[in-house]
Amino acid sequence: MLDVIIRGGDVIDGTGSPRRRADVGIKGDRVVRIGEITEEAATVVDATGKVVTPGFIDVHTHFDAQVFWDGALTPSPLHGVTTALAGNCGFTIAPLSDDPADGDYLMRMLARVEGMPLESLREGVPWNWKTTAEYLDAIEGHLGINAGFMVGHSAIRRIVMKDDSVARQASPDELEAMKRLLRDGLEAGGIGFSSSWARTHNDADGHMVPSRYASREEIIELCRVTGEFAGTGLEFIPSVGPFEPWAIELMADMSAAAQRQLNWNVMSVNAMNLGDCQEKLMAGDYARQKGGKVVALTVPMTFGVRLSFASGFVLDAMPEWEHVMLLPRGEKLAAFRD
Repeated sequence: MLDVIIRGGDVIDGTGSPRRRADVGIKGDRVVRIGEITEEAATVVDATGKVVTPGFIDVHTHFDAQVFWDGALTPSPLHGVTTALAGNCGFTIAPLSDDPADGDYLMRMLARVEGMPLESLREGVPWNWKTTAEYLDAIEGHLGINAGFMVGHSAIRRIVMKDDSVARQASPDELEAMKRLLRDGLEAGGIGFSSSWARTHNDADGHMVPSRYASREEIIELCRVTGEFAGTGLEFIPSVGPFEPWAIELMADMSAAAQRQLNWNVMSVNAMNLGDCQEKLMAGDYARQKGGKVVALTVPMTFGVRLSFASGFVLDAMPEWEHVMLLPRGEKLAAFRD
């Protein structure tokens, strides 16, 4: 006798095979049968007209800090997500250094670019690790769903270059130090490397985030390190709006250097921008010609956006607005009055 039968649903098993009408039999904590099931079960769930699936993988989240005060990583499980990938856009909270100012910078940067309450980051996160390995140890046992964490470009650049991370390109020695930190993070279990050149990504001090000061060579070399580790991937935000040729070229070279898939963020598709989206998808064709694989992340639904003139996030993507959004509060108000 089975413990549970989920009867009459459309099964999508995650292997890529077509959906099929089937029953699912569960014994203990294992699926033991898929097909037509005639035996009895303690519980029978009628799934007629519904999809039965192992769960969804959310490939782009920023749960790096939330895990410490909400191990369930809500609301993702409420949407059927069973695996979440975090550490995107270069915004990770590991590694850290002996200087508390580095943790404070990353904390305030997250608050600016992801809208996380600064009070939650200060009170809910221990900030007591140095390496990515120690960070992963700190969250072990606290997760309600499966999760993987990337190694963020802005984080390792800040640790190596301090305040200069938002001022200039890296020296050869600094690049080597970043490569060591990335290598350490991937050896510890990091699932890849993430970065950003998006105009919407600015820090709390009125600068671009550290990864936006990186040279093309720096990003390519860090991607090459990622390729040393099996099972890893790349995530990158090149720009907001239509792609310029440099974005298509850079993503192709990043993927080819690592020999890893690069996911770029993010494409929201609707009837008004369909042509623009189709042009962006050509980045994948170009990457394939150069020996890489570039894949668009898409938002599967339209969504509302809450904007704040105080933070400026998203507003700074509009032409000529980035400078205004980075002004001190008084100067920003003066600009608004103009």
